[in-house]
Amino acid sequence: MDRPTALLRQLLILEVIQAHITRELARAKAQMREDGQHIIERQDGDMDIRVEFRVGDHYDEAVFMRKMLEAEAANRAKRTGMISR
Repeated sequence: MDRPTALLRQLLILEVIQAHITRELARAKAQMREDGQHIIERQDGDMDIRVEFRVGDHYDEAVFMRKMLEAEAANRAKRTGMISR
């Protein structure tokens, strides 16, 4: 069994990370509002995520490959020490 304080420390660190992510989500959404960018529709598939969006009066769509998003998220988490993969 790990030291009890190690698990407590991990919990506290994760809480701080969660608070930071919540702030970053709010910041990103505020930036989208400021830029006049709105998500019209989002479709999550097994392989990709398709987002139809509007910037001002211009409509467009983007497709993001799920594996690439997962790899980028894992890489960022690894660099910050959130995961050890």
